[in-house]
Amino acid sequence: MSWLNSMVAAVGSGAVGLLLAGFLANACVSWYHVSSREGGSGFFVMFLGVAGGVLGFILGLVASRLVVGYSGPGLGKELAAALGVVVVIAGLAAVFCRLLADVPPEIDGQELTLEVEFRFPNTFHGTNPPTAQGEWLYTFASLSGHTCRKRDYGNVHTNSARFEGGQWIVPTTVGLFTERGKRSVSLAPKDAQEAFGFLLPLPRRPGREFLAWSAWIPRQQMNGEPWPADKMSCRFRLQKIPLPAPMPTHEELMSEQAARAEEAFLAIPADSPIQAWFPYLAYEQSHTQRALQLISSRSNLVAELAELVVSPDAELAHAALKCVGMLPSPPQELIPAVQAAGREIAVRITKFNNTSAQDDPNFEHAVDPATRFYGWIPAVESLRQRCGADFVPELKTILELSCVRPESHCMRVDIGTLGSRSLQAWSVTAPASVGPDPEP
Repeated sequence: MSWLNSMVAAVGSGAVGLLLAGFLANACVSWYHVSSREGGSGFFVMFLGVAGGVLGFILGLVASRLVVGYSGPGLGKELAAALGVVVVIAGLAAVFCRLLADVPPEIDGQELTLEVEFRFPNTFHGTNPPTAQGEWLYTFASLSGHTCRKRDYGNVHTNSARFEGGQWIVPTTVGLFTERGKRSVSLAPKDAQEAFGFLLPLPRRPGREFLAWSAWIPRQQMNGEPWPADKMSCRFRLQKIPLPAPMPTHEELMSEQAARAEEAFLAIPADSPIQAWFPYLAYEQSHTQRALQLISSRSNLVAELAELVVSPDAELAHAALKCVGMLPSPPQELIPAVQAAGREIAVRITKFNNTSAQDDPNFEHAVDPATRFYGWIPAVESLRQRCGADFVPELKTILELSCVRPESHCMRVDIGTLGSRSLQAWSVTAPASVGPDPEP
């Protein structure tokens, strides 16, 4: 029975160990900047979680058996001992990992940039700052004792250098990447054998007072004399890195999108070609009706559309014909233009029929008349209903020609099926061999 209690306690401590190890591993991903490339951080958390579970089970079993040996069996005290050992070890591991991690300090919840201005000796009298010649390295280091444990390289802003009080001052910036150790900075040519550095009086977790410029350091020499102008010095301050802007809400995104669309619509000059408003007719959208009103009010509407419905560009002709079909009150003068567009479709089907399969193996030449036809049918339907126009001759010719090469999907379905359905709706008999595909 005592071993059963020990096993229960071990399983419980193993489960707690797995959870605590998982939480700790997840924290370490951030503390130690574990890369998520190819799932690296995920595997790291999973591995440590499983290891923590196994270790928790073993420690719990050992602790429970020790309790049995000293004070006798008892599920409650065995479980308490097992869980206590796991929790204590997990807490010590968390403290140890946190102390060894390079966690950047924050002010008001924001990470920090370290700005340092280096003041060069007054013995340098060049017309350009010293860093303008050659390549210079600005190094920010975290020291453990007198040893550099980790370093980072910052940016040297030579273009912002200034000559002040007879000395060149060159600003630099670097991310404050760690709370650990003493912080030192140095600025020297890349090929220099040695670099003179400065220890910054920067605490582990600096406060807001460090957002202002420090005094120039060093202040004095070893003998107590003021720091001479013929030696380099520096001063520093911290700057909060701005937090990323909050993600806009769905409503804000939609409002911004609507505002951009309205701005683009209003930016179209009144004397633009009529096709400038065709994109607003491609599908129903907020500006569709306003675009139709503007198009309908054009003084040369009939002439513009009459030219476009037979355009060499099939897409443009399709858009113009669709526009005719969407006009609230299409003028009767458009009837001849749409009839001409029907004859143009017939001409282009004939051209396709006369093209050999070797010259057009993929039936690409059939796309042009089919594209026009998809715009022509809505225009025809609108003019028939509103103006009583007759397009039966043009449609019959189109359908007869579409039967010549039924192996083309565009001819058989896009034109043949759609056209024959329209004729049937008009109570007109379709030409022989033309009709909707049989239902599956």
